[in-house]
Amino acid sequence: MENVQHQSETTERRVMSRIDAALRINYQIISDDVALNDPYDPNFVLPRYFLLLAELDQFDHALNYELEQLAEKDQQIARILSLFNKKLNLITGSLYDTIVQSMLPIPEHVNFSETGLSFFSERPIKEGTYLHVTLSHPENFFHIAATTQVVYSREEENGQYRTGAYFISLHPQDRVKLAESVSLSSFKV
Repeated sequence: MENVQHQSETTERRVMSRIDAALRINYQIISDDVALNDPYDPNFVLPRYFLLLAELDQFDHALNYELEQLAEKDQQIARILSLFNKKLNLITGSLYDTIVQSMLPIPEHVNFSETGLSFFSERPIKEGTYLHVTLSHPENFFHIAATTQVVYSREEENGQYRTGAYFISLHPQDRVKLAESVSLSSFKV
């Protein structure tokens, strides 16, 4: 695990900054055979809301890049397309508010950095187990899929299990999104 030292049972020592946040989290136990697969591989069960929001996120990123390129060549066409994009965002925003919100899981307490995370689970998860994880920020700052390996799972006072894992497979741009989120002080719960 890069930039993170292994943890003892009583003390955690980390090099990277971490934050607590309320995130939508889904996870599933996966086999060792697929742990190194692309976390966005269609063979993983990705929640519909996650796919929709991730696709919209990618579309916005690509469109903004193309608008910047077009603005250098023809500012008038770039302005018209930018206005069209704003209108499209209003339409998708209203669809999101009415349809997608009903599909979303309730955000949960997650502690994360760009190298790993910890979250609560209802059952203990065996150390060394591989998980496929999706994380979505409630304000849509990011939607990330990753594969992780469990480092610990211990019972807490609330009857749930605090489970810690480090990222095995995480896209570089997703790691950047996590690092940016950690650096935003207004992002903390």
